[in-house]
Amino acid sequence: MNIGSIVWPSDGRVAIKLYLGFLIKVIEALGIKFSSAGPDPLATTKSYIAGSLPEDEYRSSANVWWGYLDGTGATRDLESKDALNARIAICLLSVTLDDVEDLGEHLSWFFEVLGQLGVDLDMPIDMMTEYFKFED
Repeated sequence: MNIGSIVWPSDGRVAIKLYLGFLIKVIEALGIKFSSAGPDPLATTKSYIAGSLPEDEYRSSANVWWGYLDGTGATRDLESKDALNARIAICLLSVTLDDVEDLGEHLSWFFEVLGQLGVDLDMPIDMMTEYFKFED
């Protein structure tokens, strides 16, 4: 199965919840921990999915993590664990209704960052094939 054959729900909000739910599941399964450089991306995303956090606050959390990358000179750093974890946080915090058409690209980037972190992608790929529906 590949990302391009995922069948995304037609309702954008449902598609986003599905996507973010998958990211949360993978991040928790891998035990990825985030620094205190910004708001807790897992808790923030869970609140956003639940509808208890407005979109503007959710998006501003991503800006804090982008600020961390900018402030540490790590905008081009695709090697250090802290910079890569910040990118994982941004993956969690930067998908809204405007991005529904690009969820596959966002998911591909998430896998790319996991690979840069040195994660063996077999488990996340297996999780993906179990989690999503795919075109026949």
